[in-house]
Amino acid sequence: MAWKKKTTIDSTTTLPTGYPAFPRISSFVKQLIKASQYEYHESEAFEVTEVLFNEIGNRGAVRGTFINNPNQEVLGGIVKPLMPNIINVPVIGEHVVVIEYNGQHYYTGIINRKGSVNENSIPGAAGNYAENTKYGETFERKDVKPLEISEGCILFEGRFGQSIHFGSEIVSKTETVDDEEVKRNEHKPLIKIVAGHRSTAENINKDDSSIYLEGGVDDADTASKKIKIKSNDIFITGKRKIELTADEIVINGKSGNTIKMGDPRAPMVPTVRGDVLLQFQSDILTFMGDLLGALSGSPANIAKAALALPPKLLRLVDVVTNLSFLNFKVMTADPNFKLPELPEVPDLNLPKIPEVPKVKIPPALEDLEDLQNNI
Repeated sequence: MAWKKKTTIDSTTTLPTGYPAFPRISSFVKQLIKASQYEYHESEAFEVTEVLFNEIGNRGAVRGTFINNPNQEVLGGIVKPLMPNIINVPVIGEHVVVIEYNGQHYYTGIINRKGSVNENSIPGAAGNYAENTKYGETFERKDVKPLEISEGCILFEGRFGQSIHFGSEIVSKTETVDDEEVKRNEHKPLIKIVAGHRSTAENINKDDSSIYLEGGVDDADTASKKIKIKSNDIFITGKRKIELTADEIVINGKSGNTIKMGDPRAPMVPTVRGDVLLQFQSDILTFMGDLLGALSGSPANIAKAALALPPKLLRLVDVVTNLSFLNFKVMTADPNFKLPELPEVPDLNLPKIPEVPKVKIPPALEDLEDLQNNI
């Protein structure tokens, strides 16, 4: 696995002759020492020609050829990923760094040959170049733009436009030191998790799906500490309970029938508009007061009060007829609906489907005589 590279060419082809003077002996010894020097490499580049994905014991292992010495034996018969729980699976044609431990070859990572976050395949670097080499069964090259990096950030990028970015945002602060205002920069910690980049910089309003975790510059900076989640659809499911606790909880639905509460299997019914219902109750009391006033007093006052009743009655009828007191934008599950209990499925103890026996199919038969000989 480890390999050596001579730093010079041995030009000493014959032994020196003549009087063994000290300068001549010293020069000859130096030439021998220089000719024996070499560079020692503990790791070696390895070109991948096959990837094993979910084989038991060899998950993520690769086969291929060493680039410096294509005839070198692969210890263990296969090159395994060094770490069992963090695997950077290469595609065919990519070069990985291989090291040896206890008679087994392992690869540590993919060599950055082309500076691409999508693929760095250079098939045929170890010889035996095959034209139109496929990266894998389904993998195809894609133009994925690498994200911009800044001072001190740590960035993990996938091949398909997803990333986890540990970065920061510069916040300028002004402090008073010895009665003088001094400006200094603070780093506000950020974690950006994105699936589906649309440019070289994260943009929560343009990327497909994003989760931003933003910290503050200090304990007093409460306004900066927040979590932002944005996507087309967001699904949160708790098997037992989802609890929201805050000084204020705001739920906004921009289109009709978008806020629904309760068991989704039950029919949804509209909620009541408190402002309309309160006005409706006030109108009823006013109408009843006017009606009682119309029924008492002189005949002239009764006739005058009766003329004012129909418009008020029509307003009350309109609220009931048009269901103005109901809010169809906020729906809740019908509390009177009872979900039916589903019967338990009995164990039928059905027999297992037998496996179809493997039959060896004979080669193509040329004529009737061959058919008779193979019966």
